[in-house]
Formats: sequence, C-alpha cells, structure tokens
Amino acid sequence: MKAAVIKEPGVVEVQEVPTPQPAEGEVLLKIEMCALCGTDQRVLSGEKHVDVPIVGHEITARVHMLGPGVKGIKEGQRCVVQTVIGCGRCAMCKIHRENLCENIFKAIGYQFNGGFAQYMIMPKSGVDQGCLIPIPEALPAEVGTLIEPLSCCINGMNYIPMEKLEHIVVFGGGIIGVLNSLVAKARGVPHVTIMDVAQDRLDLHKKIGLPIDNFVNSGKVDPVEWVMDHTSGRGAGAVVVAASVKLLVPLGMKVLKKGGHLSVFAGMPKSDSVDSIDLNLIHYNEFNIHGATSSAYREFITAREYLVSGKIKGEKLVTHRFRLDDFLEAVKTQADPSNQALKVVIVP
Repeated sequence: MKAAVIKEPGVVEVQEVPTPQPAEGEVLLKIEMCALCGTDQRVLSGEKHVDVPIVGHEITARVHMLGPGVKGIKEGQRCVVQTVIGCGRCAMCKIHRENLCENIFKAIGYQFNGGFAQYMIMPKSGVDQGCLIPIPEALPAEVGTLIEPLSCCINGMNYIPMEKLEHIVVFGGGIIGVLNSLVAKARGVPHVTIMDVAQDRLDLHKKIGLPIDNFVNSGKVDPVEWVMDHTSGRGAGAVVVAASVKLLVPLGMKVLKKGGHLSVFAGMPKSDSVDSIDLNLIHYNEFNIHGATSSAYREFITAREYLVSGKIKGEKLVTHRFRLDDFLEAVKTQADPSNQALKVVIVP
C-alpha cells in the first residue's frame, strides 16, 4: 500500500509499505479520506514528536477485514475513527471520558499508525472501546473527516450554557474557530462573532457563506471596544480562544461580561505557555474558566448527528482535496495562509 511516511523529523516521503494484517481483536480499515489538522503540521515539520511513522487522525474509512475474534462489526461498514483510546481502568475511562484518562491515553496517529495511507489498523484496545463510529452511506467522506475536529469543539463547549447566551466571541478564524462558532449557532446563540487578524481568512468565511453574524479583523479594530459597543457595554457571554496565542486569554477576559465563560480551547506552545493574568478579574467578576482537550464517544455521536442532519453544513468547509501522491503539496498548501485553505483532505 501507499503511505506518507515520516522518515525522520521534518522529512516525509510517500512510498510503498506492506499492507498491515489484522491480528486477534483488530480491524483493518480502508481509508476513504483523511484530513490534515494543525497538530499534523507540527508533527510533519518535526516540531512535535509522535511514536509512529504514519500520522493522520481525522479519518473516514470502511471496514476491510476483521481480525480473529472481532464481533459486532461487519466488513464493508463505513465509519469514522475516535482518536483517543483510554486505559479502560481509571475513573475517567469508566465514565467514558477517555480524553481525560488518568493513565495518559493513546491516540490514532500518535501512538498507533494513522490515516495518511491506503489502509490502517484499529488496534484491539480501540475496537473494544468502540472507536469505530458508524456513519451512513450517504454522508460524503470529506464531511466525515470533520466529525473528529467537530467533536473536540463540542467537548470544549459542553461546559458553557450556550442556550442562555446572547453573544459569543471566538478568537481564531481557522477551521477550529469556525467549528466552535458553528456549534454555538447550532446550540442557538443569537450573535456569534469570529475575530481574526487575517482579512483573507475572514473574506473566505463570507465567500463560502458561513452562517456567522460578525467577522471582525481584530488587527484593525480594538476587540474590547468592538465587543462593548456591540453588547451595550456588558461584554460577551462567552469567549473561545481557538488560536495558540497566549495573549488572547487575558484579552478574552477583558471582553467577558460578569459571570461569563472563557474556554481555552487551543493549546499554547510548551516552550512559551506562561503569561500573567489579573486573578482579581476572575474573582470579582465570577468568571468561569474552562479547558478543552480532544473528545470522547458522546461528542463523536453529537458531531455525527449535527453533520448528518445538516444542522451544521460541512461541505463548504473542505476547500482543498489532494491525492496521497501529492501529500507534500497538500501540507504546503495548508501551511500557507495565502491559499485560503480552511480544511484540506487527502484521498488515498
């Protein structure tokens, strides 16, 4: 089979490798499509280490072969892949919050080979956990690749009472910022604003017709002044930091209303993740601060329902498609903001 293989940090080649065979309890998947994400970029550039040579975790696939002993799964079944595989023993895993596994979860594309290949193995631990999420035949494969990142946004917003909010601000206009915004709209928030410093990106959002209320260039206007002007001086009910820029966290607190919610969705560079925050803002304004990391089964199911029902329309979010043979060109395209790449998918 063909696969995009990491030869050494920062060096990737598309080459022929042996097609894996499913062992006891495993499932061999035939990849339909696998999308690139920001974390993939960090791995492929050599910035972030993973334990396997083949990455990719935003996957739509079809069950190709069952290993001995696998039950409840049929060959030919279409599915998406739940990325996180927990230990199955700790308190968090027992309530199916595997993304918060106390023994450190393992993940497809990080500790197990991923989807930038023609075939991949779902390990027995993932099969046993239920990490093959069925999808209908009618769902386009490229829309299926959105289920994983959308599930992460749903997870991050579980803490926020969206149905009670009037206005939410999302910092960051990449695909994660967009998906967070669409979750807010799906949950009934009347006014959703995306803020980003890249005007080309905001123009793309308008061009493809995203159902978002405001697109604001935060490099040209003062975010605090803008939010206060548009909320009668009260501030936003919630802010989602969907860009890995640490100054956005204290900035987000400045635009929150009293009792507001701040979701730190994006991880910050580990080499520079510390910043000063006025803790009295949290104390006196009774702010609610939330983190977000990956997702688990229930968020995948909700994401699937949003996309299958059309409550969130995914087709326009996929802006670029590449063959696996052109994998390196796909990586370059996604990494260059001038290409207006919102979501890039690989077709094996």
